[in-house]
Amino acid sequence: MLTALQYTNGNFRFCRDDLKLWFKREILMRRYSIQTKIVLPFLLLFACVTVFVPLLTVELFAWKYSEQFTRETQGWLDTIVETGFIREDSEKVKKAYSVEIMVFGSDYTLNQSTLIGLSDAEQDWANLAKKMRLREVKDHFQEADGTPITHDVMLVGKPYKVFYLVLNPGRFYCLLRPMEKIAEAKRTLTWYMLGIAVLVMALIAFISYRIGKNLTDPIKVLVDSTARVATGALDEQCEIKTYDEIGDLAAAFNQMTRDLKESRDQLIQAERLATAGKMSASFAHEIRNPLSSMRMLAQMLMQKPEMLGEKHQQSVRYILEEIERIDTIVKGLMDFARPASLDLEEQPIAPVLQTVLSLMEANLSHHKIQLALDLLPETPEIQFDSDKLKQALMNVVLNAMEAMPQGGVLRVSTLTENDSVCIKVEDTGVGIPAEDLEHLFEPFFTRKTRGTGLGLANVKRILEEHGGIVEIDSTPGEGTEVLLRLPLRGI
Repeated sequence: MLTALQYTNGNFRFCRDDLKLWFKREILMRRYSIQTKIVLPFLLLFACVTVFVPLLTVELFAWKYSEQFTRETQGWLDTIVETGFIREDSEKVKKAYSVEIMVFGSDYTLNQSTLIGLSDAEQDWANLAKKMRLREVKDHFQEADGTPITHDVMLVGKPYKVFYLVLNPGRFYCLLRPMEKIAEAKRTLTWYMLGIAVLVMALIAFISYRIGKNLTDPIKVLVDSTARVATGALDEQCEIKTYDEIGDLAAAFNQMTRDLKESRDQLIQAERLATAGKMSASFAHEIRNPLSSMRMLAQMLMQKPEMLGEKHQQSVRYILEEIERIDTIVKGLMDFARPASLDLEEQPIAPVLQTVLSLMEANLSHHKIQLALDLLPETPEIQFDSDKLKQALMNVVLNAMEAMPQGGVLRVSTLTENDSVCIKVEDTGVGIPAEDLEHLFEPFFTRKTRGTGLGLANVKRILEEHGGIVEIDSTPGEGTEVLLRLPLRGI
């Protein structure tokens, strides 16, 4: 981030704009992981569901039970009134219904009670009347049509539901039904429900975490792979562990990196070819002129044998041979540097192939190489430059010959595959090391003591000019297979 303090005239001056920028980056734009965004909403949602719903259920159950409890107790009170049991000893009512009885006078003093253990504060008539809410009860019976009324109170440290009845003259008959067991059951049920809610929340959190992890782990792998690709490691391939949208994304990423690598390699190859072409043209121009002079002088010496002895004539012949070899190399450089200009003609490929092999037949026999032909009787006619294709075929055959210094078998065959006509050249030579295969088409790359390393580069360029490709497969010690693939539909 930009510094929030700037030094001006020896003092630190607070920079407001930088602070705003820092706040925006660090606070307002804070990022949260996808896993957190998945787990947190689910956890909050189920927290609401698993906590509030059970509590609401408990309250609803308590309310419904309280209604039933109230109706039942009110029925007891009506029975006590109807049977005249209300005028009997209150202790009998207590034993019969397991309730407490309290009777208050019109001045709110306690006249009778079955409840024992009242504290000094609770025995005070004014305080007790207030706690029993007798004034409210009196107003209710004066204003209403005599409908029942109940209140919840705490006496002797225990909860009671009080049912009121007004007796003449202005006395209050109170029936107190203990609520302690009901309250305990409610607390127990509440804790059970909360415990279940916590377990459900933990289960939901774990499930959400696993779902988020299954989603985010492949994305993290993809992000790491992207970071490595950004550093230039285009060989990076993301492992595909799922076969859903994320798996499709990983497959698309892998395809993208392969395309990028191929594009990069093609660009590098194009740059190398362009540089090599310029160098080749310059070298060929600078070498060929003095080379022509040397050849002319050597030929003039050979035309005057009286001036040279037999030994010197042999030396001049060696010079001419080496000049011819250098001239061949220079021609290769010029061919490599020369701009592409194809003379396309629609024709069969077999005659061109037979012409090249006929020219090479004597050389093959000299190197004890057996030629095996497997040509299709008929191949579709395609468009190609016969001279260029002859040059490419000759380079391939020459490479095969050099790979079999002790002799061997050279197998040449033709075939059609999909929309292309193929020429396959197989030898039983020394093969090519695996580490050299990817460099075969680079200009000037060669492991030979003789040659320029432009042969296969020229072959690749010629095939690509025709819209085709070159494929090479080799096993060290067993041989090499070169496949020249030309399109049927033309360029």
